[in-house]
Amino acid sequence: MGWLWKTPSKEGESQTPPPASSGLPDSGLPSAQTAHASTPSSSAQADQPPTLTREEQADAEWKKLIASLEGDISQKSHDQQRSTPETPFLDTTSSSSNPHSPPNSIAPDSLYPDTMSCRSAFDYAFFCQSFGGQFVNVYRYGELRSCSEHWSNFWLCMKTRTWGDERRKEAIRDHYRKKAIKYKTGPSSEDVWDVRTESIGECFNGDFAALEREVKAAEEAAAAAAASQKAAAASATAEASSASS
Repeated sequence: MGWLWKTPSKEGESQTPPPASSGLPDSGLPSAQTAHASTPSSSAQADQPPTLTREEQADAEWKKLIASLEGDISQKSHDQQRSTPETPFLDTTSSSSNPHSPPNSIAPDSLYPDTMSCRSAFDYAFFCQSFGGQFVNVYRYGELRSCSEHWSNFWLCMKTRTWGDERRKEAIRDHYRKKAIKYKTGPSSEDVWDVRTESIGECFNGDFAALEREVKAAEEAAAAAAASQKAAAASATAEASSASS
């Protein structure tokens, strides 16, 4: 037990320390070599990706979608911070960055927004698809409502994310232009009836003025007949009263 503390060596003894015993028998060396040989196979098994279930794949895709949305939002905020002027007296903001500012152009297309938030569009669509969103629709409109319009807004925003600025703005303006044409006077009949794409024939072709004259003559004849019947009934009543007296 002299190796636990340091003692001066005696004269005549060798200064070379004894070889440290490993404390393992000689039979342990082959097992160590076997373990070392089995290491590549275990590492190869670890390199193989685990098989994911359908639920795990859906969760992974959902996380990728959320990460892409968050990256888009952070990139937009970073771009806005970089485009913010250092001097407050220089107004270089455009109408797209501030929707409440007056547009620089007086063209009709400038009335429609040219920006769209994918996060807001997804929130609207997801809430409409939920139980709470349909409860709000029943409370407001008295019936369940379709969420296809909200989802179309979201997928349009996702589709135009990688487009150029001008092309993206034009696509968003065209989307809002079509929506304004459809709902500018209230709900459209296309929500109930399908759009007619084929001609219905010659049922509405003809002389509408002559038809109107015929209808008017028929109404006058019916009124004259009713008046004559009323006069005949009155005369018959008068004759009956005179005969009884």
